[in-house]
Amino acid sequence: MLRHKDNDLLPLLSMIESLEKVMLYSKDADSAESFFEYNEQINFNATLTLLMHIGETVGKLSDDLLDDNAAIPWGKIRNLRHRIAHDYVALDVVIIFDTVKNNLPDFLNTLYALTATRLQTGILSFEELNLAVGSRYYRHIDFNRLQGV
Repeated sequence: MLRHKDNDLLPLLSMIESLEKVMLYSKDADSAESFFEYNEQINFNATLTLLMHIGETVGKLSDDLLDDNAAIPWGKIRNLRHRIAHDYVALDVVIIFDTVKNNLPDFLNTLYALTATRLQTGILSFEELNLAVGSRYYRHIDFNRLQGV
């Protein structure tokens, strides 16, 4: 996919979907240790995979979107992906938990707002969004938040 503003919708939806899953997988955790140990570490490991996916997906966004939203720490998001992928054993569970609980909810809200704004201004296509609504891949996204409902 070309890195052009017309192609930003699917990467944004993919990141929103991943963040919604992280919220789901971590919702019952009240400490880093409980999050790490819960469900034989399945939720923790799934979260790490989703965080890597988010970091990888940042690289698919257009320079227009990245530049227009420079307050979002895109570089740190990509760096987290690299850290997880290349230094898995040395990850600090407390930092991952803190990031999930204290940073990702705001990032998720920001991505919903950013996507909705770009849809409302015509930068992104509602027609393309409507195709995504029926996809089983995007079943955790609250599409009402994107359509201004």
